[in-house]
Amino acid sequence: MQIGKSVKESAVKKLSRFGLRLALLRGKVARVELHGLRCCGYSAWVIDRQGQRRQFAEGERSVWPDQGSLKRVLRSVGVREVYWRQVVSHDEMIGRPGCSEPEAGLPVPLRAEG
Repeated sequence: MQIGKSVKESAVKKLSRFGLRLALLRGKVARVELHGLRCCGYSAWVIDRQGQRRQFAEGERSVWPDQGSLKRVLRSVGVREVYWRQVVSHDEMIGRPGCSEPEAGLPVPLRAEG
């Protein structure tokens, strides 16, 4: 029983388009992070007000090949801003030590104000 339980707990929690739209309308989303992955594209993570993280997924798809298409999908459900996070910094890629503290990310607006 313990093995099944630990596998279930380690599974990535996902959030659909509908789930994200509903969470945004209810004011439960603290931020949406856009992650650049090393070799395979981009993913989005939704952090709620309690600090829980869920990976945004559209059906079975949770990784997008380009930033533009992922941003369009997020914008279509009502996300106005994402925080750009790069899993591995350029310094770490070239062998310099990484930051001692993780950064909050670079805020990127998805809609023009005005």
